Amino acid sequence: MPKLLMLLLRGCAWGALCLWLVGPAGAQSNNLFLVNDETTVGGIAFKFSDTQTFGEGQLKEQIATQEPTFWDRVKRWLPLLKPDTYPFDPITLQKDVARLRLFYQRNGYLYPKIDYPASQLDTTNNKIRIIFSIDEGPPLIIQDVGFFAPDGRYFVNQFDGELREAWIRFRDRNAFRTGDRYTDFRRIEIQDQTLLWLKDRGFAFAEVSAEATVDSTYNVADIRFEIVPGPVAYVSEINILGNESVSDRVVRRELPFEEGDRFSSSDLSEGQRELFGLNLFRLALADVPEQPKDSTVAVRLRLTEAPPRNVSAQTGYGFSDGMTVQADWTHRNFFGGARQFTATALAQTGIFSSGDAENIARSYSVTVSLRQPYLFRNKLSGILSPFYLWRDDPEKQLGFQEFGLTSTLLYDLLPFRTVTFQHTYSRAFPLKNTIGGVSIDAYDRSILSLGATLGKVNNFLNPRRGVLVRPQLEEGGFLQSIGGVLPSDVYYWKGTLEAIGYVPLTRRSSLRLRMLVGRVWPYDRSDNQQDAQVEYQFDRIRYYAGGANDVRGWGLERLGPQIPTGTIRRKEGVIVVDKGTPQVDATFEPHGGLGKLAFSIEYTFPFFNLGDPWRLATFIDAGQVSGSLRRDASGRVRSQAIIENGEVVGTRILFGDEKFDFTNMRVGAGVGIRYATPVGFIRFDVAYKVNPSEQDLWSAEEAYRYADPGGILFDELGYEAQRPDPGPGTQFLRRLRLHLSIGQAF
Repeated sequence: MPKLLMLLLRGCAWGALCLWLVGPAGAQSNNLFLVNDETTVGGIAFKFSDTQTFGEGQLKEQIATQEPTFWDRVKRWLPLLKPDTYPFDPITLQKDVARLRLFYQRNGYLYPKIDYPASQLDTTNNKIRIIFSIDEGPPLIIQDVGFFAPDGRYFVNQFDGELREAWIRFRDRNAFRTGDRYTDFRRIEIQDQTLLWLKDRGFAFAEVSAEATVDSTYNVADIRFEIVPGPVAYVSEINILGNESVSDRVVRRELPFEEGDRFSSSDLSEGQRELFGLNLFRLALADVPEQPKDSTVAVRLRLTEAPPRNVSAQTGYGFSDGMTVQADWTHRNFFGGARQFTATALAQTGIFSSGDAENIARSYSVTVSLRQPYLFRNKLSGILSPFYLWRDDPEKQLGFQEFGLTSTLLYDLLPFRTVTFQHTYSRAFPLKNTIGGVSIDAYDRSILSLGATLGKVNNFLNPRRGVLVRPQLEEGGFLQSIGGVLPSDVYYWKGTLEAIGYVPLTRRSSLRLRMLVGRVWPYDRSDNQQDAQVEYQFDRIRYYAGGANDVRGWGLERLGPQIPTGTIRRKEGVIVVDKGTPQVDATFEPHGGLGKLAFSIEYTFPFFNLGDPWRLATFIDAGQVSGSLRRDASGRVRSQAIIENGEVVGTRILFGDEKFDFTNMRVGAGVGIRYATPVGFIRFDVAYKVNPSEQDLWSAEEAYRYADPGGILFDELGYEAQRPDPGPGTQFLRRLRLHLSIGQAF
């Protein structure tokens, strides 16, 4: 019987739908009356008769009927893949109309008119394109707003002095304003904000209720908030439940309050965050249980401990870096006291990277760290991290293995905003004893750094509004210079300032702006940057530009000075010559600079009707790394021959004064696609070099052969290397750069 009843209801629904869609005879030109049980949804759209307050993506979130996704469209063109189908159900469609109507009413539109007569049926494929026609109608306008005490008087009269002034500022900043459009969501939000304001000031048992009186004739509403503050309460006891291996002492020291303090809801939330930050608990809930409502309050902490040991592995990929693999082993409560011990192995393999296979940068590291979460106070923590690093970057002619110890102090100013003071001492051993025919020795590093993350944004994981500022100051050799406490072979000061702004334009579109400025000041024995040993040591200290998170028209570290370094191609000891010119194997070595200036602006907006996870982006990046070529009196770039076993095998360019020239600012522009996943945005960007240098459009072989320094090498071999006219580097494709990465650009 129930099954028969369902069939009857479904038949009635189909009949009602046909009558609704077809209407009077001749009113409908399409064949919507032909929909049946086999009909599928081909798409969903919205048609607005007048105003449009909400985006299509937001409206689609309110309905249950689904349409084919972007991937379903892609699957149609791929072999062995079948797109999903989305059956059309008239009952669900009519419920969707009711859902949309309720959504508009909750957002201040009392009489929205919503139907779907413009929907279209493709009889060839039996697919219906649902088109909702929406007339929002006039909005419900706020006429009056008031906050009252239980006795009917204005609530502001409950306070005196500073508390009264603070209440007035809060009320005027957060309440509805006369003339605003009324929404249920905003009413509940104000109600919650008022309750939090009171509980932050000791009113642990405050109650807030709200009532809206609507005049449907004139579309106006009066909002009345009633507040019962209760007594100011002080913490009388802290009950901790669920901790087994973690002592009460460890839990209590993470709380920003203790017995006898005035109650604060924000302190309760902060204590909960601090406990989560220990990585010891799966669950940490701080609340106020049922109790007599007087001047004392008992606070309850309910904890569920996580397993003390944890093993994790993760992998990533970027066009420039290739495959990256990381494995971690963690003990969350090492010898008690909430100390965290972690062993990490990281491999940046360069596999499948976009670079030349012979010049792939690779690095492998092992780090052991011990974190003490409480140093004198709960916001200060310390980390000791001995490490080993092996790195080979042929393009930079940088290869070394390094042993060292990093000591870090972290102070949490606010959530996600920290100040970090760090010292690193290490000894680095070159993988090759000579680079470019010059002997390279092992060296020590003693580096002090101070950095911070400051500012305020609405969401630190995916910000859309606010500003972040990241200043950093770094110094090398200070401890050596004040008495030889720790040896160091590098001496410099380095200052960097990065500022990022987030500006929402609509609910789903936003603007991001970024500026970075930095400078390195070498001194003492590091002052001579032309010395091969010093240059080698500063390869990791200099600034570089270009890449997926920088000036995107250029590849990783490809913007700025580059050294075309090469060797003569030989076969069985004989130089390979083509048309009278020696053949070379060459690569670009990014030289970087002692200063950097970079700007970026990115606009993200919805990707048509593909849903909230999808975004399109347009961007413009600009940047410059300081650095200039050394030239002789005739203007020719100076070079130095590379000699191995008494034989000239290549050349290297010599760089001179470090300075900025704003006429050399390089600009890139492009478009990209963003897709939000649980682990962050997947980004695909296509960038275009707007004003590249001549060398930016050359291959390394062309730059080595035809640039000024090539003449020195070829002259010594008895060849003439003339640059053709027009020269190389005119290919359009060399202006383009592709980037695939995970996470926001900045």
